[in-house]
Formats: sequence, structure tokens, C-alpha cells
Amino acid sequence: MPSTLHIMRKAPSGERRPIGLPEWKSALDHYEDLRLAHGDAEKLNPVTHAIISLPNRGGDAEIWRPDCQEWLRVFWYSPEGYISFPAPESDHKEHLHRLSLARSLALRLDAKIYDDEGNETD
Repeated sequence: MPSTLHIMRKAPSGERRPIGLPEWKSALDHYEDLRLAHGDAEKLNPVTHAIISLPNRGGDAEIWRPDCQEWLRVFWYSPEGYISFPAPESDHKEHLHRLSLARSLALRLDAKIYDDEGNETD
């Protein structure tokens, strides 16, 4: 199982058709449990314990997690016109909910979900 999946649009020829930032932001407006993230993401390196900063390019999005009562960044917008998100690691309810939202967003954007190798996922 890949660690990252991507919401992308492709032309029948296989060429990528970018998803524009305004279009992505508009799609997010249709979901109560999704919102745009503010600022850069920060992660703790488990080996060095250094804080790693991941720049927000204006379209990163967070999902509301009722189990921990927090907004967590799960969608990263690329200026190249696609959106990345972590692949589900298990059948845990929150992982499946994230995948369900990604599928719904892809449908709304006339896009599909692909793995790192460019293979369409179901």
C-alpha cells in the first residue's frame, strides 16, 4: 500500500490537467468538516527530534477529528495542480472517513485518486 495518494485530473491522453487553487478552495467549501489550513505545517522528526516545517502553498486543508477534538492537516495542495494526502493505514474509522472525503472531493473536481506511480486507485 502506498503511503501517499493524490487527487489528480488527467486528460484522455494521460496528460495531467491541473486543478486550480480557486477551484480547490471552492470544493472545500462544500464540507463542514474540512477547512483551509493557515500557516505552515510542522512535524517532529522521530529520530532527531528536530521540528520540520512543511510550507503551505495556500491550499492545504484540515479535517475535523471529533475523536481528539482537533483540526488536523491531511490535504496538501501542490502548485502543479494536484492534492496529496496520506493513504489509509488501516480500516480505522478516521482513516476511512479521510479516504471517503478524498473520493468525494475528486468526484466534485472531475478528478481521480492515483498512487505515487500514477496508477488509479479505487
